[in-house]
Amino acid sequence: MADNFPVVITSAGVQPTPPATILAALIASVTATNPGITFSLPGSLIEDISSTDVAAIAECDQARVETLNSISPYAANDFMLLELGQIYIGPGAAPGVPTNTSVSVVFTALDPNTSAPIAGLVIPVGFTVSDGTYQYVVQDGGVTASNGQTLPLYCIATVAGSWAVPSGTVTTLITAEPPGVNLTCSNTTPGVAGAVAETAEQFRARVLQAGQAVSTGLATTLKTLLGQVPGVQQRLISVLQQPGGFWEVIVGGGDPYLVAGAIYDSGVNIAGLVGSTLSITAITNANPGQITTATNHGYSNGQVAEASGIVGMTELNGVPFTVTVVDEKNFTIGINTTGYTAYVSGGVLTPNLKNVAPNISDPPDIYTVPFVDPPQQTVTIAVSWNTTQPNFVSQAAVAQLAAPAIADYINSITVGGPISLLILGETFAAAVASVLDPETISVLTFTVSINGVSTSPTGQLILGDSESYFFSTTASIAVSQA
Repeated sequence: MADNFPVVITSAGVQPTPPATILAALIASVTATNPGITFSLPGSLIEDISSTDVAAIAECDQARVETLNSISPYAANDFMLLELGQIYIGPGAAPGVPTNTSVSVVFTALDPNTSAPIAGLVIPVGFTVSDGTYQYVVQDGGVTASNGQTLPLYCIATVAGSWAVPSGTVTTLITAEPPGVNLTCSNTTPGVAGAVAETAEQFRARVLQAGQAVSTGLATTLKTLLGQVPGVQQRLISVLQQPGGFWEVIVGGGDPYLVAGAIYDSGVNIAGLVGSTLSITAITNANPGQITTATNHGYSNGQVAEASGIVGMTELNGVPFTVTVVDEKNFTIGINTTGYTAYVSGGVLTPNLKNVAPNISDPPDIYTVPFVDPPQQTVTIAVSWNTTQPNFVSQAAVAQLAAPAIADYINSITVGGPISLLILGETFAAAVASVLDPETISVLTFTVSINGVSTSPTGQLILGDSESYFFSTTASIAVSQA
């Protein structure tokens, strides 16, 4: 009988049939199939029979409601959600497990006697390096080029966990260097902190995204496949449409070859992929000349780079120069530009350290798949607060509750996204509500630094580099009473 009831759907999903409607339908059904039936029975007997039947039918109806609601990823129970994941995402889809912290390391091989670069030295899979605290193992291997350096090699920590890996800290060889070679290593960019286990809500969001992939097109399909790569964090995936019908894919974490394979499998036009462009916005006439970039350049002292497409100061086009870093968007070039033509506009710098371009072999063909590996921006926040409430638990309790919540918010912001002062305030208030009534908070200010530089808000937003992501830890959040 429950199958005959109309399906009533509201914003809360499929609704159960009211008992009164079930009773009326029960009487109508019994009357239709049993002509001449009489209901002239003692009232208590009629009540017992009808109540029992109505309750049984209501149970069946509720089972129908739960089944229908579970078909949608929005309301699916755990079992149904896993089943939908198998359909939408693919076989084996399940909530993501914790991943180890990873880092990209460049190896440099020099002759110990002449300091000349050694080309062709193989850095094998399994080669182990360290930052002095944690060890990292090379996953894909590589070989030194004519300048004695490898491309950045993807390394994974030997233990699970999430921690910051600042640039220039992975400098210790655990595996012995080959005889007759002065081998050094360093990470030119910060590592990617490992991810914690995926929550049910995060997995549900992935299933929903995957369910939309076929109907909404390439970008969603691509994000779905990238989200399946071990080590890739969902918040570090962005697919940007560029002028001329091109696509820029930003992906943080994961083995670069697995990432490239996911991009290749998505069906995207490989010829339509573009990397990050490191654009020049200013060059000074000085000794030495100084270049300003539109986005964070990511260079370190001693980096050799060159520019092209400069309008005005064309003397610099195609001329290699050595970088001395001033800050994230400025560096000097070791060239006296005092007598050069004044800079007008334009100019693009190479190399762009954000760009990665693994080769994918699909015999008999080989395809280069470019994407952008977003740099990390370390965030520190000083929170100053006060209250009109005289009897709160303690300053230490407020700090203990607020710091982890604020760090979690920073670590949830999508790549290229801003920090919202409004959300920071809401996060603080919600976190301390158990010991401090939010209505009594009289002072609440946030001082934010990005990579050690105090950063003022634009309106209610604090903007970082458009192709980078924010990272913070509880230790980087200082909470004090004003």
